[in-house]
Amino acid sequence: MFRRVLFPTDFSAYATAVMDCLPEWKAAGMQEVLLLGVIRPAEIPLGGSLDRDVLEEMRWGAQQRLHLARQALEGQGLVVRTRLEVGPPAPTIVRVAEEEGVDLIAMGAQGKSLVQELLLGSVAHEVARRAPVPVLIEKFDVVRQLGHVECRRRCARTFRRILHPTDFSECADAAFNVVKRLRAAGTEEVILLHVQDERAMRHRPPEQLAEFDRIDTERLEEMKRALVLYGIPQVRVMLRHGIPFVETLRVAEEEDACLIVLGTKGRSAVAEMLSGSTFENVIRQSRRPVLVVRGTRCE
Repeated sequence: MFRRVLFPTDFSAYATAVMDCLPEWKAAGMQEVLLLGVIRPAEIPLGGSLDRDVLEEMRWGAQQRLHLARQALEGQGLVVRTRLEVGPPAPTIVRVAEEEGVDLIAMGAQGKSLVQELLLGSVAHEVARRAPVPVLIEKFDVVRQLGHVECRRRCARTFRRILHPTDFSECADAAFNVVKRLRAAGTEEVILLHVQDERAMRHRPPEQLAEFDRIDTERLEEMKRALVLYGIPQVRVMLRHGIPFVETLRVAEEEDACLIVLGTKGRSAVAEMLSGSTFENVIRQSRRPVLVVRGTRCE
C-alpha cells in the first residue's frame, strides 16, 4: 500500500525519532525509503562568492548526515535512497513527492502544537494540506534535560489501535479505504467515530436529532461490518454530540489511540474535514500520530 515512503529530515531529534519508526512500515508494504534533506535559502548567508562556498559546505555536511542516516536504515533491512534540495521546505517536499511518485510522506511534530517554525513543525502542517499523497505526522512527548532533547512516543506500535473519525463524505471514504488495508500492518482495533456537530444541530427538534442518530449509527455499523470482512479483529462504533475536533481529540485520549486516520479536501488553504475546522485542529492539537489522506474527488 505504501511501497515508497518519502522522509524529509532536518537531522533534529524529532527527525531521528521519526526515522526510528520507519521499520514499522515494512508490514504496511514499504519497500523503499527516500531520505530528503532540504537546505533553506534563508540559512545561506549573503556575501557574494561566499554564498557559494557556504552553500557547498552546507551541502557536504547534509550529504554526510544523509549518508549516515541511510546506513542506519539499511542496517535494518530497508532499501534507501537519498536526495538533497535547496528551497523552502514545504513546497520542496511536495514537489519531490510528486516527482518521485511516492506513496506516503512521513514527518514528525513536537508535542501538542505545530506552531514552531521547524522543518518538522509548522512545515508538517503545510505539507499535510498540500501533498498529493497521504501524510503521516508522528507526534512525540518532548523531554529536555541538561540540553539534551528526547522524543518519546505515546504508543510503541503505531497501527495497533486506530481512531477513524468520519462524516461519511467522499473525503472521509478515502481515509476509510486506507484503514481497511492496515490489518497487515498490525491493526488490532479500529474505533469508528461520528460526531453530530452541536452548532448545526442546536435548532433541530428532538425527533429529527433522534432520526439523524439512527441513520448515522446504521452507517457506522455498515462500516464496521466491512472492516470485519477485511480481518480487523475488533471494531467499535461511537456516535457523539459536540464540536467534531474537540470530540475527536477527547476520544483519542480516552481510548489511547495509537493513530488517527482522517480525510482532507486536499490543496485548499482552508481545507476542512467534517464540520468546522476539524482537519486543521486535529493536526495541530493532537498528541497522537495523524495520518492524513486526500481523496481524488475531494478537490
